[in-house]
Amino acid sequence: MRSIGIKRLGRPAAATANRWYSSGSPGKFQTGDMVLIRECCRGGKQRMIGPLDAKQIYSSRLGVLHHEDIIGMSTRERVKCRVNDVLSSGQFIVQHPTLEEYVLRCKRKTTPIYPKDASAIVSLLDAGPSDCILEAGTGNASLTMHLARAVGPTGMVHTVERHAETAKHARGLVKQFQRGRLLPQITFHVGVLSEAIGTAIASISKVQPVVIDSIVSAAAAAAEAAEAAESEAATRETMVLDGVVLDMPTPWTQLPHIQEFLKTDRFAVCYLPSMSQVVDLVRACKAWPLLVEDIVEVDWRPWDVRAATVRNTTTATEQTEAEDTMICRPTHTPVGHTAFLVKLRKCLTVPT
Repeated sequence: MRSIGIKRLGRPAAATANRWYSSGSPGKFQTGDMVLIRECCRGGKQRMIGPLDAKQIYSSRLGVLHHEDIIGMSTRERVKCRVNDVLSSGQFIVQHPTLEEYVLRCKRKTTPIYPKDASAIVSLLDAGPSDCILEAGTGNASLTMHLARAVGPTGMVHTVERHAETAKHARGLVKQFQRGRLLPQITFHVGVLSEAIGTAIASISKVQPVVIDSIVSAAAAAAEAAEAAESEAATRETMVLDGVVLDMPTPWTQLPHIQEFLKTDRFAVCYLPSMSQVVDLVRACKAWPLLVEDIVEVDWRPWDVRAATVRNTTTATEQTEAEDTMICRPTHTPVGHTAFLVKLRKCLTVPT
């Protein structure tokens, strides 16, 4: 398979990647870190700032926050703001952002795959340590980082993006998250998937492709039998992917180029916003050894559970009841549809 016009963005060696966990927990804040800050007041807002630079500041309604005041602090410590270069009463709690917090607050070039869907995709793929996953549609690298964390240091995620600027932006986001600790297990490819798959597979497989001589010998029958055996062995050797994720409008145009590299009894997941796309995919899968196993939509509904403030209590009984009163209700955060997740299982033959 040709891979003309495909660029492969470099990735650092594991030995040179910055260590994030030295003794089982994040260390002190360093230059270049991303920081999640939360106002020290009831209902305080959260924001993500960074990369930290000793010469940079962040202006807020509580005052000016100097990056140099955060560098060297530990997570969950409080840092004071300044007003006219004088420390004020305004304070922020600083902490390292989780993957979910980072994905939701980082700078975007495209709409990300939200954590609720990314976590579901990892589960549908049954992704685990040492797996090799192919992702088509890097975007903001939200799903890419979820997959990289699932496969671990011994696994690899090959992610393909058509647009070079988007791929460069995504790589920068991965590099900024937790000092780039997920970067060694991600390989970025730029180009059309049907062409980039050749480059990705070549970097995964260590075997040389089987070349069959076109000259027909006298023992034609024996040659045909040997050719068939070699072809079957080559097919087994090319099935190197433990999982595939397609985030594109028409995955059925790319599945013919990809399904042959997916291991038998492993999974491909398609991320599709509309049901009409799901229907077209299900119809197209009849031609390939791919069984439509699940079609799901992930719902995420946050709830607000907290102690209530009851006023105008006159008796001791009313006061006691007021102290035990709780508010339990869904939050006012809008809940909308994101996408349907279609899970396909690789079979030995075309399902009937």
